[in-house]
Amino acid sequence: MSLRFLFTVVLFTVVLFTVVLFTVVLLTVLPLRPTHAQTDAPPVAPTPLARISDPFALYGDTIRFSVWRNGRQVGSHVTRFADTGAGVRVDSQLSLEIPFLMITAYRYDYRSSALWRDGVVEQLRASVDDDGALSAFEAHRDGESLVVVRDGATERFPLPLYPTDHWNPNVLGAAAVLNTLTGRLNQVAIVDHGEERVETAHGLRPARRYEYTGDLQAEVWYDDGGRWVKLRFQGRDGSTIDYRCERCRAGDARTAEDKP
Repeated sequence: MSLRFLFTVVLFTVVLFTVVLFTVVLLTVLPLRPTHAQTDAPPVAPTPLARISDPFALYGDTIRFSVWRNGRQVGSHVTRFADTGAGVRVDSQLSLEIPFLMITAYRYDYRSSALWRDGVVEQLRASVDDDGALSAFEAHRDGESLVVVRDGATERFPLPLYPTDHWNPNVLGAAAVLNTLTGRLNQVAIVDHGEERVETAHGLRPARRYEYTGDLQAEVWYDDGGRWVKLRFQGRDGSTIDYRCERCRAGDARTAEDKP
């Protein structure tokens, strides 16, 4: 065997070893490129938005509260539900009148109308007449976002986002809510304070008290079926505002005030 042949074999072995070693290093250090099938795979579907309970099963077609200030009745809050075929329309109105002597010293009127479909807000309009000071905003769904238009400015927030009209018990898991009095996003923590008995027009009812903390301060009560049965918050003047349930579950007696 000639030296030339031995040299060729050794050289070939060294080259082959170098190629194999270089390939191993590349496979170890560099990520594998996806195959054509991997790059053409459909994107992962987004997490489904939250679904709500049937409001008609919870409340019938109307929720009605009397509103009290420091123990004196000063107004009412009524929420009505209607099946439009395109979704559930939810109309709310809060009316307050604060008397002083023989005159009305202060008036407050809030109105909102929302369209819900498949457990998500599709459209929302709200207006406030705060003793003559007027404000309003609108919102609509755009894909997986809620677009809010207020004072000529537009903001976009991810869904699900619950308005602060309180009838929907799924809000209890939220870290942010859309304040329907201001049109602003409020960051909140909702704290469960356990079960209590609350006064209603139909007697005492057991309900759990939840406290909003953060950008919004309020207390709200829900019964074991998830029905909104009470609300309490502080007025700007430090007075205590209480909502007393007059009709807040399907089967409660109707009154003339419940009619649209």
